[in-house]
Amino acid sequence: MEQFRFDLAAGPWWVYVLCILAAATLAIVTYRRTNPPLESRTRVALILLRTIGIACLVLLLFEPLLRIVRSETSVVKVAIAVDVSRSMLITDKSGDRGAHARTAVLQLQNALSGVADVYTFDEGLREYGSASVDSLQFNGFRTDIAHAINGISNQSFDDAYGAIILVTDGNHNTEDVPVHVAERSGLGVYSIAVGDTVPPRDLQAASILVNGIAVVGEPLPVNVEIRQANMDDREVDVILEDNGTEVQRARVPIRRGAEKQSVTFVWTPRVDGIRKVGARIVPVDGEFTTRNNLVQDFVTVRKDKRRVLLVAGAPSPDVTFVKTALSHDPSVTIQTYIQKEGSEFYEGAIPANGLDDVEAVVLIGFPTQSSSRDVIDRIAAACSKGRSLFFMPSLQTDYTRLGPFERILPFRVGGSRPQEFLVSPDVARGATADPIIKLSGSETDAELWNNLPPIYRTETFVEPTAGSVTLATIRVGNAPLDEPLIMKCEEGNVRSIALLGYGIYRWKLLGEGPTISRGSKPIDVLETFMGNALKWLSVRDDAKRVRIRSTHPFYASGERVGFIASVQDQTFASVDDAEIKITLDGPSSRRDIIMTGQGSGRYSFDVGALVPGDYSFTGAVTSRGAQIGIDKGRFTVGELGLEEGASTCNVSLLQVLAQRTGGIVVSTSGVDELVRLIRADPRLRPVAKTSEREFPLYHLPWLIVLGILAFSLEWFLRKRRGLV
Repeated sequence: MEQFRFDLAAGPWWVYVLCILAAATLAIVTYRRTNPPLESRTRVALILLRTIGIACLVLLLFEPLLRIVRSETSVVKVAIAVDVSRSMLITDKSGDRGAHARTAVLQLQNALSGVADVYTFDEGLREYGSASVDSLQFNGFRTDIAHAINGISNQSFDDAYGAIILVTDGNHNTEDVPVHVAERSGLGVYSIAVGDTVPPRDLQAASILVNGIAVVGEPLPVNVEIRQANMDDREVDVILEDNGTEVQRARVPIRRGAEKQSVTFVWTPRVDGIRKVGARIVPVDGEFTTRNNLVQDFVTVRKDKRRVLLVAGAPSPDVTFVKTALSHDPSVTIQTYIQKEGSEFYEGAIPANGLDDVEAVVLIGFPTQSSSRDVIDRIAAACSKGRSLFFMPSLQTDYTRLGPFERILPFRVGGSRPQEFLVSPDVARGATADPIIKLSGSETDAELWNNLPPIYRTETFVEPTAGSVTLATIRVGNAPLDEPLIMKCEEGNVRSIALLGYGIYRWKLLGEGPTISRGSKPIDVLETFMGNALKWLSVRDDAKRVRIRSTHPFYASGERVGFIASVQDQTFASVDDAEIKITLDGPSSRRDIIMTGQGSGRYSFDVGALVPGDYSFTGAVTSRGAQIGIDKGRFTVGELGLEEGASTCNVSLLQVLAQRTGGIVVSTSGVDELVRLIRADPRLRPVAKTSEREFPLYHLPWLIVLGILAFSLEWFLRKRRGLV
């Protein structure tokens, strides 16, 4: 239904009427006495023409509008989302899941005819249209309930959906959380639970917990969780595998009353590279399925530990405490060189290749006046090529010998005197968001820093270099000074941190004592700070700027394999013209892939279905002939089917979705009850929508033409009658 309304934007209609009456009155007065006298008919015509002309001009000033108001009632629809993943092919005690799903959808279509649209979903969402329910094919490799709800929610802007009916077994197995997506959608989520909710007699390797990075020859714990349902008391063998080869075996007792069991292996990698670590339960008689007896994960094994070179100008407590703090990371090995009174080191000379595989260099009180120029130049050259640097002075540090580190350190020295005084950290509250300064991640971090015992500093005045960031300044007593204490700098592939004070052992010896005496467990500021610093220094520029990975680490046989990548330059701007060449090695062949750009530094490629087996890939990224970086990884096809292992209907997830959105969960026999409740849902009541459109009439030329025409006719008649 449409309504037309004429309005004036610049004022009320009655003011316009008064203006017209005033114009008519003026015209009447003007033509009351004329020379020569006019006959009544001509006088009336002239009065009307003048009034019409003035009315048109005044109407333009009042900005006339034509408003068209349209009101309509829209029917709110229901979206039926049918899970077509492979788990819907399972036949359990409840029967054939696929057959139950088809029957439920047919009942819903008949009961909600005209107000329901059918969609199918697995990893994606698709409109099913008016095709026959009998043609539903359950062949999806994953179930993404969150994506289905989100897609229908976005679609509801056009199709006005008020509720979603999920026909599914509830076995969501992708990353997004359906509950959060459902709450944001504003739609009622109703579910028809398909499948048996009572777990069948089965064993399952539920999860494997292992550190993603390991070192050759270093023991690594691997924790495996085993779940059982309705199994009799027995013992089962669990095998730990490295790239499919058995390395350990454990006998695990299974008890009927205990749903979960765990076993911990200690695995010592023997070969570097990306290793596939798996735990397999040896099948036993009576299991519902053996497809879920295997759980796997990938571990990157390094040939050696990360090497940190610590060079000190002299023995000191700081050297001992810093070395101890760094040693808490088991993946780090520290090699120490402490200078004697001359230029030699207690441990002997630093080898010619001693800096080749070093990840970071820690300088404590180095260089001194007697330090070897050759050693200084070698360390500076290594840092300029990508080795990270942590610098902390001492009383004996000779700042005049830091020239080779000028482009590496985050400061320049303005002047220095070996005169000691005590300073305390002064950390602003906002600075604790930096990963180097962050301790516990709470708002109390700044207070922890500012309450640390004072440390020593010489009268050294520094200026920050371009690109450096000051993380903490100093405080002498209660007087804050604008002098840096902790600084960092990142320029290209060079990273450095400077702590311009010494005696930090006081943070541990004097800082933790009062807290321990009160019975509380203190935060080890020194250990946390050094750990944070090493992590920040250890991030390789190439590793951050180039990311290439497969869309999933494990694929089912027949599932399409894809690659995604992101590329950034040294300023971390997106690179859209990069060439990414991936060499993919499979069970029986090797192939090269060139990825396709998607814009904003993103790239992708769909390889398609691959034969089952283990695959490894290496991707090289170049731009305008220069190599930006490389990345590598692994994935597996065919050894793990997420859907085939979904032996039980996950009704608990569906119940949470219903509770959070005002829906319900029913079995396949409760379709009639679900339809009755949906019809009573206020979100599905017809919605009256009112839309209004405005057309400005003052832009139309006919008003001006009419006004000019009226004045022209008036002038013509006046001339014909000889009026003066």
